[in-house]
Amino acid sequence: MKKVVLFKSVSEEYEKVFTDNNFEVIFIEPLQFTFINTEELNNKLTQNYDGLILTSPRAIEAVANLWNPSKFVLWNTKKVYTVGEASRQNVALRLGLEALGSTSGNAENLAKIIADNNSKCSKFLFPCGNKKSETLPNLLQSAEIDVDAVTVYETKENENLQKQLMKVTNLEKELLCVVFFSPSGCEYVYRTLQTLYNRLSDVPHFAIGNTTAHKIENFGVEIAGVAAKPSASSMVETIQKYFAS
Repeated sequence: MKKVVLFKSVSEEYEKVFTDNNFEVIFIEPLQFTFINTEELNNKLTQNYDGLILTSPRAIEAVANLWNPSKFVLWNTKKVYTVGEASRQNVALRLGLEALGSTSGNAENLAKIIADNNSKCSKFLFPCGNKKSETLPNLLQSAEIDVDAVTVYETKENENLQKQLMKVTNLEKELLCVVFFSPSGCEYVYRTLQTLYNRLSDVPHFAIGNTTAHKIENFGVEIAGVAAKPSASSMVETIQKYFAS
């Protein structure tokens, strides 16, 4: 089985899909998270927004940590938007809400879906991280939709990243490819690699989305492929297509 490094937290879904397609998965989490502004988020969840936008697992987790179905019953009649199928399932499981936009695949498409299905001057709550992309809020604001972005978690470098990367650099000749899942994850990995002797940049690089792909290219590394959707099956399909060509 060919070894593939996924720069993300361990995921049963990704492990199963990749293993079923004869890949051996190595998970490396480049990030660690701290939840902040809990009281502010709690207060905002009781306010009368037109909807809620959740585009990251940590944002969903931040809301879920505070979730009380009887206290936040108003959200049962509000629109909730996510950017991928995994997030839609997570919202259903953790919050008991049905989310829209799961087929969008990226911020640009999600912004269009929200703008096309909501009136101007609608107001959405957008829990996010300190390293969020401005693409979604900027596109919505240009469509005259108000976005109340509240930072609910901070992203930092995983304190064990260097140790994990040292193990991977010893396996360079055995690696088929590496996959990145966030711009900040890419940044931390390449910053750490500068302290190590490695040829990891010669291994084909794949990205979960365009923003992450652009970050990789900023380090002078060519992108082998970008997943059409932020899902395990789509990523496997992208990798297989590249190596079949």
